Amino acid sequence: MDFDLAKKHSKEYEQRRKDAKRKLDQQKRDDEQRSIMEKDQRVRDEVRQRAEDEARRKAAQEVLLNDGVRYIARLRPYPSTRTDDKLELPPSALEDLEQQGAIERGTLLTFAVSVPSSSSGSSPARTHAGVAEFTAEEGTVGVPPRVALCLTKGSGLDSLAAVDQVEVRYFRLPRSSKSRVKLQPRGEGFHVSGMKTAHIDLQHVLQETLRGHTALTEGDWLPIRHDGYTYELMVRELEPEPYLALLDTDLTVEVLPSEKTEAELRAEEEKKAREEAATHEAEERERLRLNRARAKALLLGPEPEAAADLVQIMVRLPSGGRLSRRFKRDTAFEQVLDWVESEPDSRVTSEEFRLVQKWPGHCRELGPPEAGQELGKLNFARQEALFLQHLKSAATEMGGAEDMEGVTEEQAPERAAPPSLVPAGGGEWAAAEERAHEALDRRLDGRPDTPTAALKEGKFEELKGAELVSVFDRLRALGMPPAEAAATAKKYAAQLKELGEMGFEDWITAARLLDKYNGRLSRVANLLSEGGGAEFDDFPMAPVAPRAAPAPVAFAAPVPEPAQQQRPQASTVAGASAAAGIDKERVAAKFRELLAAGVQPNDAAGQAIQHVRHEMAAEAASDPSSDRDEVMPPAEDPGKLAELASMGFGDEDRNRVLLRKYGGRMERVIEALCS
Repeated sequence: MDFDLAKKHSKEYEQRRKDAKRKLDQQKRDDEQRSIMEKDQRVRDEVRQRAEDEARRKAAQEVLLNDGVRYIARLRPYPSTRTDDKLELPPSALEDLEQQGAIERGTLLTFAVSVPSSSSGSSPARTHAGVAEFTAEEGTVGVPPRVALCLTKGSGLDSLAAVDQVEVRYFRLPRSSKSRVKLQPRGEGFHVSGMKTAHIDLQHVLQETLRGHTALTEGDWLPIRHDGYTYELMVRELEPEPYLALLDTDLTVEVLPSEKTEAELRAEEEKKAREEAATHEAEERERLRLNRARAKALLLGPEPEAAADLVQIMVRLPSGGRLSRRFKRDTAFEQVLDWVESEPDSRVTSEEFRLVQKWPGHCRELGPPEAGQELGKLNFARQEALFLQHLKSAATEMGGAEDMEGVTEEQAPERAAPPSLVPAGGGEWAAAEERAHEALDRRLDGRPDTPTAALKEGKFEELKGAELVSVFDRLRALGMPPAEAAATAKKYAAQLKELGEMGFEDWITAARLLDKYNGRLSRVANLLSEGGGAEFDDFPMAPVAPRAAPAPVAFAAPVPEPAQQQRPQASTVAGASAAAGIDKERVAAKFRELLAAGVQPNDAAGQAIQHVRHEMAAEAASDPSSDRDEVMPPAEDPGKLAELASMGFGDEDRNRVLLRKYGGRMERVIEALCS
């Protein structure tokens, strides 16, 4: 019983000991794992800290280089049709730069543009550009084809469509009074389809291509145009800095051989170097062979005299020559091999040749394996004819052919695609590039260039006469000051009329947006349709108070063509019906009557005014009590003078002169005053 208890106690003790050891080992492993994890974490923290410190250092250095100005944004790119390298940035960029004083300094605004690094870790494409305007939508940037090509390189412009954002960073480029650039044509250079050589006035083409450009960066691709073809040049070297601002600099251009020509020259140089090395190696081998031949000739001793027990061996050489020598029959074949090697004309070395015994029905190669045998045991007759065979001759010829084939395949320069007549791809980026190429072709051919805005907006016919006056009158009716209304009507009358036909009635906001976006109608229409222009809601509107003087003189516009029909506007009817001495109530009544009859609003307004005028003229002609001698001449009509004064034209003498000049026609007077 005691024995069983002792045994049980021993087992329990052993189990506890094993458990304690296992726990101790597990704790050690956990401590080691924790130590490794803590070490890894410390390493990661140190790397992150160094990266943050480096980023802060670069940011501080960049701010120092940029005179304290820092601007960086990631924006969605859209294609611009500009022929230069200037971006279209959003208005917020202008505000940010203004707040930091970059605009006040009057320095050239330049930016570093890059595509953020991909997950593959490849270095981001980067170039530099200027800025044309700050009219892009917020969160976007207009990128011209020239800049897009530098970012995409060989992947094609339409690859930017897959890029969600590009990074735009303010970067003040260095300037130099003298600079030098080395340009290399890509691919086959100035060749069409690799055959026909294009004769290009490169100086003229480069001057026109770089006209208006802001920056140049090493590695940039510069497209040039000639006879409808696009040729690409790569900026190989740029001095004195790898990136420069092209402002007030004397730029010297050196054109290098094309990529294909450079590859061919490099392959030719490598081939020449290989040939020289092979020649040197062959000369060294020949020198060593001759030394060995002389040494072996000394070891052979003199040739035996002719006797009956001798063997006369004649060896035919591949070159056609012959070697002949007598040997004793008990001589080892090794001496025959040494003799052949000792002859300078044999041009062989040890282990590189065989002697072939051959006649019809018999062929045997003799070499080092037979070196220890005597000539008699090899069954040599008194006269033996052998043929010298170089073991490496055939292999060398085959290997040389393979080497030449390898050189042809590996060293041949990569053939680039020939210059294209139209851009590759069919996306919006390719379309923008095509329009930019068309504009550049016009410049190169000396044809008038079409502004970029005109390419997108088209041309507006200038309004004159009554149409211009009607725009001015509507702006005045909406509360715009007279002087500003006159300038706005003269500048944007056609655009405002077009917006009116689209149904946009707030011409005050429209005029402000047209000023902001340089008259670009599509941009203004898009903003107005999206409810834009809220920033102009605080425009001080002049109160439209009823006038105490006689009915205001307005200007009856002629009946417009169907293509010029507008939406009904109350101010248009009121303005058109306010002709001197005309009954507005009768005009309004006639206008409503014509509308009910289905007449278009603008037609109804003109017809109502004409109808009421004819009625009033007929009534005046049929009234015998009317005293025509009291009718004042147009220049003395106080109503017209008062109306002009109420519009803000306070120079009464000038008003009288213009009224006399134009016979009292108010629309002509207003047009002259607006001009």
